[in-house]
Amino acid sequence: MVARMKDIASMLGISPTTVSHVLRGRDEEFRIAAETARRVREAAERLGYRPSHLALNFKNHRSYSLALAVGDICDPHWSGVALGAQQEADRQGYLLVVTHTGESDAKEKQVVELLRDRRVDGLILSPAHIDAKYLRELQQDGLPFVLVDRSIDDLDVSSVVTDSFAGLEMLVAQLAGQGHERIAYLGGPTHISAFRDRLEGYKKAMARRRLRPGPVRMVPSDADLAEAAAREIFRGRGRKPTAIIGGNMWLTVGLLRGAPDEVAVAGFDDILLSDLIKRPVFSAVQPREELGRQAVKLLLAQLGKPAGPRRVVLPPRLVIHEGRG
Repeated sequence: MVARMKDIASMLGISPTTVSHVLRGRDEEFRIAAETARRVREAAERLGYRPSHLALNFKNHRSYSLALAVGDICDPHWSGVALGAQQEADRQGYLLVVTHTGESDAKEKQVVELLRDRRVDGLILSPAHIDAKYLRELQQDGLPFVLVDRSIDDLDVSSVVTDSFAGLEMLVAQLAGQGHERIAYLGGPTHISAFRDRLEGYKKAMARRRLRPGPVRMVPSDADLAEAAAREIFRGRGRKPTAIIGGNMWLTVGLLRGAPDEVAVAGFDDILLSDLIKRPVFSAVQPREELGRQAVKLLLAQLGKPAGPRRVVLPPRLVIHEGRG
């Protein structure tokens, strides 16, 4: 027998309306107690409740589907974001469609147009450029969307990001605390807001300690290019940096290949198979899954009763990999 909302309400001794609000992800909007919401969700899972999306679609003119478009779904960072987003979408009774843009402006625009034509209820996007003008047109057209991990200059839209400034402060503080004064930085292209903010975070953290920044290099997010850049930084004569920071996982991997063994390496975000690395590495680790969960929550809030754009900033955490050497 298929469980219905009224079965859950009868079991818990509450109104079917309360059950409906909780199972449609609107418990906070209607100020339903957290304990009541928890009991409803547990009862729904225990009874095997499944919403009738066909009925909901006709009633609310929704598809009960959301979309997530990121740069590269094979990247561990983005796959973690996608996992968190899918978990939250499932919990709220939505289907999540995941696709990627290859960090291409043209591909990104094409993907967004396709998703809009498919009538998704809302979109979560990691824009490839800080000046994606087409998103202003999308906003005017009325399709709800939020940004994850990145932002757009002068665009009033909800977003969830990791605190890049706090992450670079952690890394510079850790290296400076070990006596390093010459700390280099290898970042990604600054037309992506996350890389721009990390560069600024590095500069501010160095200035706070009255340390001279540099050398500083910017390359695409590619381990081979990062390795080549690292070898260039440490080639030749003169005073060399004693430590270097990578702007994301792939750049840090390149640094581990290209920087001399005696150089301290740190990076924004964690590293795959870090337990196999021979030298110590400091990482400012992003809460990948929580980024995805918060993005879905922000998007569903827009589908309910929008209260204006919100910016959620999540803290990174410092992880020290001791190395096997």
